[in-house]
Amino acid sequence: MTSKLEILKMIELGELSVEQGLEMIETLDQTEKIEADLMRDQKASYGKEQYRKDALTIEVSLVSSKLNVERSNVEEVVVELYDDSTRELIHQPEWLFIEENDNRITIRESRTSSITDLFDFFKGNKENMSPVYINLKLPYDAFVEMGKFSTVSGSVSAIGLKGNRVELSSVSGKVHAADIDANRVKLKSVSGQVIGDQIKSTEGSFTTTSGKLKITGSQVKANCSSVSGGVEYTGSDALETLALSNVSGKLMVKIPEPERYNLTLTSLSGKIDTSGFAVVDKSTPGKKNVSVNNRSENRLIKASTVSGAIWIDKL
Repeated sequence: MTSKLEILKMIELGELSVEQGLEMIETLDQTEKIEADLMRDQKASYGKEQYRKDALTIEVSLVSSKLNVERSNVEEVVVELYDDSTRELIHQPEWLFIEENDNRITIRESRTSSITDLFDFFKGNKENMSPVYINLKLPYDAFVEMGKFSTVSGSVSAIGLKGNRVELSSVSGKVHAADIDANRVKLKSVSGQVIGDQIKSTEGSFTTTSGKLKITGSQVKANCSSVSGGVEYTGSDALETLALSNVSGKLMVKIPEPERYNLTLTSLSGKIDTSGFAVVDKSTPGKKNVSVNNRSENRLIKASTVSGAIWIDKL
């Protein structure tokens, strides 16, 4: 495995694009974490006291495989393995580590990708990656105390989960979550898009580097950020603080009563448009900075972009 310093030198020499370099650095971090966690879990004792007696702790760390996690009509946790191309059921590969112990579930690829594998992947050659599609089914009454689901080159999705903390991440794959109800929700991808449909949480963190970011649901606090991708956020009356940022994409916000929020909006070369509702006067379009501080003690929308546009309107 190459080092981060070598990757930075390759970017400087033009052998890799900045985006490819970022993906490879994220991949290094992910695969190093996989190996470290595997060693930790071999020594750890399971069955520690949970937030709820029946709460689940689930950790899935993958390299190239795809993952879906969902509540389903099952009485106990079920792990289904499919060939990613044919979607036929397969036996557990020797490199796939699966363990269920009390209320803890661990699934991990125990191999580490070589630098050759990474170059092949970025060039579109997945032949040597041998991915599988993992479908993890949880009972309807399952409560997830901590769910961390990550993959390097595959996609990851979660449907209908309820619990305390839910985290989904991928380096180059798509991240999709739907009907999630948890205290804290974190969705992250580097080059893939991040989609969150009907996400209910006290705190939400949603980030991507170059992919599209689209979030709907109800959060009290939400942070949405992208570099070159657009950001679309649709919230509810529960929202107190919202922070959005990117470099070149459009920032779009729709909430029921935007006129109740203080505003801190900045665009270096793009435009700011809040004239769709009675927030500021009609001369707002074209301004580079908008600041409104007399509407609320605890409600704030903060948005910043370099060359993108900021657009806020009533839901």
